[in-house]
Amino acid sequence: MTVKTKEPDFLIVGLEKSGTHWVSGLLNAHPDIACIPFKALFGWQEKYQKEFFGEQHLFNTLGSLEPGNEDKFSRPISDYLERNNKFFAAEAALAGKIPKEELYKKFIERYNELCELHRQGKKLVGESTPAYVFYLDFIDSFYPRIKKLCITREPKDRVVSWHFNEVRKGRKMETEISDEFAADYCRNRIIKEYEALLAYGGHIHCFAYESLQERPQEIVRGFLQYLGAVSDDEIVEQMIKEAAFEKVSGQDNDSGGRKKGEELITSHYRKGISGDWKNYLTPAQAELIDGLTDDLQKKVFEKYRVII
Repeated sequence: MTVKTKEPDFLIVGLEKSGTHWVSGLLNAHPDIACIPFKALFGWQEKYQKEFFGEQHLFNTLGSLEPGNEDKFSRPISDYLERNNKFFAAEAALAGKIPKEELYKKFIERYNELCELHRQGKKLVGESTPAYVFYLDFIDSFYPRIKKLCITREPKDRVVSWHFNEVRKGRKMETEISDEFAADYCRNRIIKEYEALLAYGGHIHCFAYESLQERPQEIVRGFLQYLGAVSDDEIVEQMIKEAAFEKVSGQDNDSGGRKKGEELITSHYRKGISGDWKNYLTPAQAELIDGLTDDLQKKVFEKYRVII
């Protein structure tokens, strides 16, 4: 008799540039929880090997086979032929050769195996890819009972963070942020994320980056209770300590850890603070971003009971 591989217990579904790696780091510091990405392992991995420990993009990749997902940050199945340490290469090679539903089944079985490898004997395992926010119902078609976490963040800070993300990856020159850049990111990403959250009929445990900064014990305890994990004071404090900016900011470079506010634009963990937008956006740009996002953000906060 074939033993079915356990399914993942939770997903972090977003939002982009809102602290998903921080949440993953917090969860990995819990004695009973494993979460992908596991960024502490990135340093000694080659480019595509490190993706084995990073965001898997499963549902926005499978979603590329569904009509109407062209503008939902989907990825082609062929990416898996080389990326993610070729963990899904055998499944990707079957695309177009077997029925779609059979292909999905093989990918899900392989994804379960991946999560089980990362579980390492812990009670709960999950994965984080911010683009999953666009595939919530699609996810439920495979895992109808899976729990979902979502961290939000002030849109103006997200625009600034996205700017430096593009600079760090060599996609953008380190110039001042333009009105066009800010508006494009709001329209092409932030607004669409909010619309996806508002359209979803299931449950997601949402919380804000700013609240996690200001009230970490409360927020961490809240998502642990949602996941059904032990949330006593000692464990919560240890999680916060292990995932502190001062510690994790040294994981992807050779500079060692930094204090919050000490900037390093070549690091994924650039600065680790809220309100940094005031240093980079003009008052007119701040007003522009607020005008584009405020109403939808309020609706999301009301629906998912997000308290800043």
